[in-house]
Amino acid sequence: SKEPYDGFRGRVMFPIKSVSGKVLAFGGRILETASGDGPKYINSPESPIYEKGRNLYGLSRGKNPIRREGEALVVEGYVDAVSLAAAGFENVVAPLGTALTPEQARLLKRYTDRVLLLYDSDSAGLKATFKAGDVMLEAEVHPSVVTFPSGEDPDTYVRAHGPESTRALLKDSIDVMERKLQILEEKNYFSSIDRTRLAIDRLLPTLRAVRDHTLRDIYVGQVSEKTG
Repeated sequence: SKEPYDGFRGRVMFPIKSVSGKVLAFGGRILETASGDGPKYINSPESPIYEKGRNLYGLSRGKNPIRREGEALVVEGYVDAVSLAAAGFENVVAPLGTALTPEQARLLKRYTDRVLLLYDSDSAGLKATFKAGDVMLEAEVHPSVVTFPSGEDPDTYVRAHGPESTRALLKDSIDVMERKLQILEEKNYFSSIDRTRLAIDRLLPTLRAVRDHTLRDIYVGQVSEKTG
C-alpha cells in the first residue's frame, strides 16, 4: 500500500474560520519553490460544518472593522485579503474560491450595506465584478467598483505602492452601474440603435437585481439618459 502523505504539502496554509472565529477548514496556496505541479489553490472539502458558499474568508477578524468603517472591501482571494489587512485595511473579506453567492452577500449585509469590489481589471475580473455586483444589489447592499491599473491586483498594488496610494484608489471607486455605463461607452455601445439594444441587454440584469427603490430609480434614470 502507498505511504500516506500530506495533501497540503508545499503550500502556504490559510485557516478558514466561522464568523465566531472557529476554524472550519483550510485553504492552501502552492509555494513557488514547491516541486511538482498541482492547482494553485486547494481547499478542504466541504463538510457538514464547512460550506464555502456560506462563509467569507476574513469575516471573523473583519466584522468589527467593517462595522466601524461602514463598508467592506471584497477581494478575490486569500492573498489579496491578507496583504490588504497587513497594510491596515482590516475591513476586508474574500469569497472562498467560488463566485460570490447570495448567502455570502446576506452575511455581509448583517454588518454593512456598502461594499467596494476590488477584483482584477482584466475581462475575467470585470465579469466577476459585475456578477458579484448584481448579487450584492439583490441583498440590498450597494456595490462600488475599484479599478486597478492593468496587470495589478490588490496584493501586488498594495505591496508596490503602499497604503496611501491604495487608499486613494479606494476613494476613486465608482458605483457599479456607472462603471458598467463607462465600459459600454468606451466600447462604443451607444453609437447606433442596434448596439444600444445590446447595451440595454447587458444593463438589464443589474436593473432587475436592484431591490432598493430609490437606487433603482436613479439607475433607470442613468440608463434612459444614456440610451435615449
